[in-house]
Amino acid sequence: MLVLQTYGNRERFLKTFDPRLQINAGHNPEQAILSEKAPMLVVLKKAYGDNFPVMWLMQQILELVVYSNSKGTLSDYQAEFLANAIATEYYYLKVSEVLLFFYRFKCGKYGHFYGVVDPMRITIALGEFVKERNNFLEREERARERAKEEAGYSDKVSPEEWCRQVGLPECHSVLEVYRMRDRIIDTIEALVWFLGIMNMYLKQSQQ
Repeated sequence: MLVLQTYGNRERFLKTFDPRLQINAGHNPEQAILSEKAPMLVVLKKAYGDNFPVMWLMQQILELVVYSNSKGTLSDYQAEFLANAIATEYYYLKVSEVLLFFYRFKCGKYGHFYGVVDPMRITIALGEFVKERNNFLEREERARERAKEEAGYSDKVSPEEWCRQVGLPECHSVLEVYRMRDRIIDTIEALVWFLGIMNMYLKQSQQ
């Protein structure tokens, strides 16, 4: 299989995708989600055996336990069950996406543990991550579709010229233009939400 040709045996794969690679996924989240090279968990199962996705996930989970430095830890049963649950429910995730999830979890994006390592906290957080991932993929697909439509019109302003006119960083393709626009829209929506919260807070403080 291609995975074996690319990453070698089990031991080599575990070394290649060890928890230290989470930081790379965090620095390049779009690449982690869109990667065409990183295999899905289900592909690991076919390439290295039924128990290998669980083995690899255990490596990520146990490293998270050490990182959290919580007073309570996971039992062997809890850790293995959690790894099995992730491999079963989220078999379609790429290993790069799983690495990105653990990076974001460590950054506190999905809350934190309260004294003990709670496997339910991890599965709930993973569900939140998957929603974010799916939303990103939907936006990406819409951008690609719009880019395809725009590609048929030769009289349109070039991406470079459009970005220059509106004062944005230089874009080299129509797809990059739409990605940039989506980021701007997301930022504006977040700002509107924040201003709404601040307005409500000010009204309450004046009462």
